[in-house]
Amino acid sequence: MTFKPNLSVKEGLDHLAKRLDPIIAARLAGDLNGHPWTVVLEILDEKKGYSAGRRYWVHDLQAQLRMLTERLGDFGYPFDDKQRTVSTLGNELRIVRNQLAHMHDFSIEEAFRANDFSVRLLDHFGDDGLDTARHIRHEALVALASVEGVTEQVAAATAAVPSPTRDEVEIELVDTAADGFETEPETVVPDPAVLVRGPSVIGNKRLEFEPWTVVQIGSVDVLDDLPKKIAKEKVRAAAVEIATYEGPIHLDRLVQLTAQSFGLQRVRSSREKKLAYQIRQAGLVVDADKFVWPREIDPGNWREFRPNDSTADRPFIHISPIEIANAARFIQAKRKDLSEDDLAVAVLQTFGRKRRTKQVAAHLAVAMARLTAHP
Repeated sequence: MTFKPNLSVKEGLDHLAKRLDPIIAARLAGDLNGHPWTVVLEILDEKKGYSAGRRYWVHDLQAQLRMLTERLGDFGYPFDDKQRTVSTLGNELRIVRNQLAHMHDFSIEEAFRANDFSVRLLDHFGDDGLDTARHIRHEALVALASVEGVTEQVAAATAAVPSPTRDEVEIELVDTAADGFETEPETVVPDPAVLVRGPSVIGNKRLEFEPWTVVQIGSVDVLDDLPKKIAKEKVRAAAVEIATYEGPIHLDRLVQLTAQSFGLQRVRSSREKKLAYQIRQAGLVVDADKFVWPREIDPGNWREFRPNDSTADRPFIHISPIEIANAARFIQAKRKDLSEDDLAVAVLQTFGRKRRTKQVAAHLAVAMARLTAHP
């Protein structure tokens, strides 16, 4: 019987979805007062400011992988260890699921890797469905070894080894040196008052900024192959998942994280333009300030913001003016007596900043102008 990579990936992901529901439910059973674990995602959506209330199904793999990879309020990352094993595998599987949903034509090697992610995840949890997952993976391995004319051991080793990363240092996307890397002489943390949002089963805190954990899902060859169809599908799938996780996210940052997903640490300007074009074609909103918005958020009606301290991997100039203005509006409503300068200080503190370099001051001015125009 001919091996069909897409059917193999679907079989593996369907099996994974059946196994993850009881794993998630058991871990959170004592915290949800009888509610299904999907209520956590509904609360997260509300806290993120998603446009429409969505209902989730416990066997929906997309929902399950969000539970494994996102901070669940006061629960933190309840499925992870110190090495972030589950988050890393979960991010890889999020991209695989996205590719399958958009009819990506998987190669045999990609099918093996996708099923390997599932095996490693179930193995981490010590799940009873591990043998079935291994069987699905082995079928892909047999097909891969046959096509390449090597032993199964060699095929597995070759497929599992990530391609080495490389740099293309021609033009940096962000002139961090001009902004002193936005370093602060001491740690700056948000005022606790901005972290309070409202009571819920996952706590009363506002969601803080959480950076995407980069996972390498392909080699630089994928980027070299742009704009071929298969390469476009892979790049867009990665970009959409990153934007959904971090958005609103600056286009330059999304380009950089997407490139890193294919083993490229720094991007020259010609490559940056190609990646930016693919991101714009992926169905994501890119606004006039070059911020990319996930499909779930309406930029015109979004009123949320995500505080962070000065250790966060997010330069101030990579925070949307809309998000900064939302924070200013919130602070202004709570502290009506603040002067314009004191409000600016409070806003900067909300995002882990104290120093006002030229770039920071200019970016803050754009955001505060938006606050004046849209009080």
